[in-house]
Amino acid sequence: MNKIYGVILCLFLLASCNGKSQKNSLAINVIDWESKTEAVTPQAVPLPTLCNIEYMQMGDSFILLQNDKMEPCFTLWDLSDSRHYFSFGQIGNGPDDFLTTANLVGGQRSRAFRIWNNNEIRTYLWDGKDSLSCKRQQMNKKILAGGYQRLHALNDTLYCGYKLLPHETGVELLNVASGEIYDRIGVDEGYFEDKSMPYDLTFCVYQDKLVVGRMRFNQIEVYRIDTERMKILPFFVINYKGGSPENPMKDGACYMKQINADDACFYMLNQDTGRPGKETYIDIYTWEGKAVKRLKLDALYLEGVLVDGVFYLKKFTDDDNLYRLSVGGGK
Repeated sequence: MNKIYGVILCLFLLASCNGKSQKNSLAINVIDWESKTEAVTPQAVPLPTLCNIEYMQMGDSFILLQNDKMEPCFTLWDLSDSRHYFSFGQIGNGPDDFLTTANLVGGQRSRAFRIWNNNEIRTYLWDGKDSLSCKRQQMNKKILAGGYQRLHALNDTLYCGYKLLPHETGVELLNVASGEIYDRIGVDEGYFEDKSMPYDLTFCVYQDKLVVGRMRFNQIEVYRIDTERMKILPFFVINYKGGSPENPMKDGACYMKQINADDACFYMLNQDTGRPGKETYIDIYTWEGKAVKRLKLDALYLEGVLVDGVFYLKKFTDDDNLYRLSVGGGK
């Protein structure tokens, strides 16, 4: 593994849409992961009910679990009392049912949470006991036809949307009510072994920051979301393996699974190994792009959410527990 004896800084000239102003973006090209790696073993925490977790999302004092093609569709797990939970949702076409394509919508941590189902966004508020209230918002037809895989709400109408289509991949700043697209970052399809392919990604929005992980060429891009100018502005880039849209990684690539964040750092859950599916890492970076630490986990973990400095992780083949790991603000 290469050693880092310094950080290579490159300036990228990135013009705004009006072509007049330019922004500098910092590129971090070399990281000494060997000296930053720490082996850790998360501790099992029993789930209070049967789950088949596909996605997880943190709430104010609970974790929202989305089950994969089973009923109830969703479970709210109370972190203040690990024995307490509330499950809801049936698969079907009724007015209160969910399609199997329903998705959690990212957003600011609170007691309210959103679920995207078919042509509407449902905003739920849990009373912390045994009932939910629900508000429904119809989505613009342009958004429904836009090829979006995941959504994150910045407010009631302004969203970031992850688009994955055969000829383009990216994140767009959009209005789900009007259908207007304000700005986007993206990469058109590339080539791998002489075949065209889309570039799938993972993304996270934290306050005014957007973190994008480009899975196939091992690049992390951090942006600032300017909601006054409706722009996505470049901040810095981390690419320590030299992959690019023209030269995607073939060997030793990260599979960037999920990104979490707090005030101090952002955390990339990934596999960076020559044996995919056998080891999982959490790579920790500051908001200035400095690599702080790599936590080498003891097994394969598929999902995770960060709540007050503690990760709750879904372990492969284990549906009875989540696994708890304190990261202490990335220190």
